[in-house]
Amino acid sequence: MNKILNSVVDAIGATPLVRLDRLTKQAGVKGTIFAKLEYLNPGFSKKDRAALGVIEEAERSGTLKPGQTVIELTSGNMGTGLAIVCQVKGYPFVAVMSKGNSEERARMMRALGAEVILVDQLPNSVPGQVSGGDLALVEKIAQRITEDLNGFRADQFNRHGNWLSHYRGTGPEIWKASDGAIDAFVDFVGSGGTYAGVSRALKERKPDVNCYVLEPKGLQPQLVRR
Repeated sequence: MNKILNSVVDAIGATPLVRLDRLTKQAGVKGTIFAKLEYLNPGFSKKDRAALGVIEEAERSGTLKPGQTVIELTSGNMGTGLAIVCQVKGYPFVAVMSKGNSEERARMMRALGAEVILVDQLPNSVPGQVSGGDLALVEKIAQRITEDLNGFRADQFNRHGNWLSHYRGTGPEIWKASDGAIDAFVDFVGSGGTYAGVSRALKERKPDVNCYVLEPKGLQPQLVRR
């Protein structure tokens, strides 16, 4: 019998691992493929884990003070996760994102209690496509806001709480649900937290597990072993 959770934060993680037998049969692939359904997290992505991991690791270390404002550069998913976690834990949250990102993501974060700062794209940028120059502008604004508010920068690319959330959660969940029947792990990379955490957790349990990053090359994806 499932217990009643204290808050939506307690619903983060423990997502199902599902067999994709019909897919493997249609493709003529031998073996079994499992999919981890991370879209069943409250914010609809695996970034909920990273958001909770970053905040809780900062709380444990004393880096994040009670009531301190949290700031993060985001395209939407990490910001959504942080909006959920910060709202429950009582931290004001400011999401800084490019106007080239989805307006729907901005509306979702506002609905979850976040303040959203939208940064103009460069004059030569394509609407709806965020360039490296656009991101540099967003980063500059995020740094300024962090300094002005004496805030805590969540900084998913550098905070250990990101990969640790997958090392302590996602990886062991995959191992337990599969009874250790894992020969390979495949992931796509944004910040790299999921790949780093899960691959480390799996290799500690089974050193010969093969871990791959799936990255697009033009329109054709390719596997990169790392």
